[in-house]
Amino acid sequence: MTTMPGWFEGGAKAQSAALNVFSPLPPDPAPPGAAKFSEEAFAKWQADNGATVAYETLAWPQLHDRMATAFASGAAPWDITYNCGWVPEFESFLTPYADNLPKALVDDLPATSFATTTVGGKRYGAVFTLSLLTLFYNKELMEQAGFKEAPKTWDEFKACAKEMTRDGRFGFVLNYGDPAGIGGTASYWMVFLQQAGGKVYGEDGMPAFKSDEGVAALQMMVDLMPSTDPGSISYAGINDATNVLLAGRAGMMMNWPFMWNAGNDPKQSQIVGKMTSAVLPAGLKGSASIDGTDAWTITKASKNQDKAQKLIEFYLDAEVQKRQVLDTGWLPIRLSVLADPEVQAKAPNAAVVLEQAKHPYDSFVTADYNQVTVAIGTEVQKALQGSKTAAQAIADAQDAVTAIVKRRG
Repeated sequence: MTTMPGWFEGGAKAQSAALNVFSPLPPDPAPPGAAKFSEEAFAKWQADNGATVAYETLAWPQLHDRMATAFASGAAPWDITYNCGWVPEFESFLTPYADNLPKALVDDLPATSFATTTVGGKRYGAVFTLSLLTLFYNKELMEQAGFKEAPKTWDEFKACAKEMTRDGRFGFVLNYGDPAGIGGTASYWMVFLQQAGGKVYGEDGMPAFKSDEGVAALQMMVDLMPSTDPGSISYAGINDATNVLLAGRAGMMMNWPFMWNAGNDPKQSQIVGKMTSAVLPAGLKGSASIDGTDAWTITKASKNQDKAQKLIEFYLDAEVQKRQVLDTGWLPIRLSVLADPEVQAKAPNAAVVLEQAKHPYDSFVTADYNQVTVAIGTEVQKALQGSKTAAQAIADAQDAVTAIVKRRG
């Protein structure tokens, strides 16, 4: 019998597929084939699945607008797209494939990692790198201030920051210059809000942060200001604040896992061997964080949705996830891989991030997240600068967000 193209002997059809993936450009988090890890396994996956995978990669700041333009034009060429807190905005162009991921895989992911990819009860994406804010600190400066370990409560946090503020240095630094987005001023307030026991929205979808918890969260930030580097109010990006810590001019900050490598690189850091990390100090209702929400999504327009899901499952395979952290430094999302001794030896902050992930967290993303965070963050900035009380700023922020939500309809 002559074997026809596209068929194997025995009558099994080889389903060839060309998959197009839209990804960040390394060194931002990228998958095998775009970043240099698991290359042999990636080639084998393509051969085993009769698929070819092509990547379009862009620098991270360009990703959102490229997707927005492509989706709006009806000409998005991808099967899989990277998303970072944009799932609610692009939900109508995506398929809720993550509802069908294997149970063994889902059970190995932090339950709250789906918070930013869930819309209307359906899961539209899976986060692939666990990028949680934790506390980074200069242990030498902390010991000089009389503290043997990282602060575990808000009161300890304030006391430690106060004692570390000496000799031209400050106890705390963060970037409060840009109100918007994840990593903007509003999102840091959201961390404290959750630690106080509050939420941004109530069950009716309306703002619910004009509360004792909302005010307490902002008051905590205000209370830290005398011990906070004054430049914080103008630092627009996390790198600005990071540089202050790495120069030894501040003792503590909240930061993302990427900082670990920078803090231990003699070319970038003056505190090599002095920097370490810990779970964020707890408020009245415990510790909480926010995540960077780096997720893979599948477009509705994809003609190969089953194989697209299989490719994402490959990205989330335990061995691929292990190579991701060992070879690129981006932490895995899988809990079992975070707990792997080899991973923790290579990335000591993995154990801290794993512990932080045990505390529920949410970044409260919505389709109008940019508008909402500008509204909240601008009021938070006013309180941090002393032009409004925490209570007045929160009341005004809730009024502004209520107007946004009502326009949302």
